[in-house]
Amino acid sequence: MRDLVEAGDLPDPFTLDEFLAKLEARRGRRIVLRSSQYVPGRACGMWLQLSEVDVIVYARTAPLHEEHIVLHEVGHMLCRHRGETGIGDDITRLLMPDLDPAMVRRLFNRGSYSDTEEQEAELFATLLLERVADRRPADAAPLDGELAQQMDRLRSTFSE
Repeated sequence: MRDLVEAGDLPDPFTLDEFLAKLEARRGRRIVLRSSQYVPGRACGMWLQLSEVDVIVYARTAPLHEEHIVLHEVGHMLCRHRGETGIGDDITRLLMPDLDPAMVRRLFNRGSYSDTEEQEAELFATLLLERVADRRPADAAPLDGELAQQMDRLRSTFSE
């Protein structure tokens, strides 16, 4: 997180699109987002590191949740998480001789992160969203009535 801040990669105002554009420029790799249908009980997101591009697949849910899912996958990316499948290059070459074993490993490893890696990615997404919470574009309509009161109660509960 400190590296992102020091490099000026957290746009102000913060938008996910601008953040990802800065991240692409910094890493020299395209990042492509793809939405998918939300299926209860299944993973909400996935990062696929292909040879030329990073693809982040996220479940279509509420906008803030979608953003959190994408940033969780960015957390895996920036923390250089690889996961583990237990499939060696010899088996990969035998089963898929025309494919690069390193690429196959990356694709299979996408769902096998350790608990620590998952916690790191989750913490990254949560801290980043917390850091930019007051730097959002002011395009939302003001809340009124009962919803505004509920939001005030939530803010007071979670503020310091």
